[in-house]
Amino acid sequence: DTKLLDRILLHHLLNLAQAKLATTSGLPKRENNFHIMQSFLWREALASFQTLTECLQAACKLLNAPGVTLDAAMKQFVTSNTGMSLVVQRPSAIRDMGDSVAHPKYVSRDAYKKIIARHNVTDDHAGLHAILEYVNPVSQSH
Repeated sequence: DTKLLDRILLHHLLNLAQAKLATTSGLPKRENNFHIMQSFLWREALASFQTLTECLQAACKLLNAPGVTLDAAMKQFVTSNTGMSLVVQRPSAIRDMGDSVAHPKYVSRDAYKKIIARHNVTDDHAGLHAILEYVNPVSQSH
């Protein structure tokens, strides 16, 4: 479904922007899952601020710290009030929509079985069924 995939990809786009902001602002680099960790570090750096205005001010302070150099693309981006608001917003509607699609609260066993059957790496099927039995076992009546 295009609408659902769009929500996940917008979440990913947000992660990429936050990762670039984190790297540019000099927050520590993490090599594993680079943009996911960098995005987390950006959000963590702003976590103590309560309002959108405070978050925006803190973000500007990070990006204008001594030794930080902004390239032309970053300079252009920080002039976008809406763009900057989206990358500091907490809670993030974009993040929440993407998460609700990628990590739904409930998926039935039958739905998982159909998904596993459609998975094109058939060598994985037995392992995926084992995972399904582990996390969502068939109810045993005694």
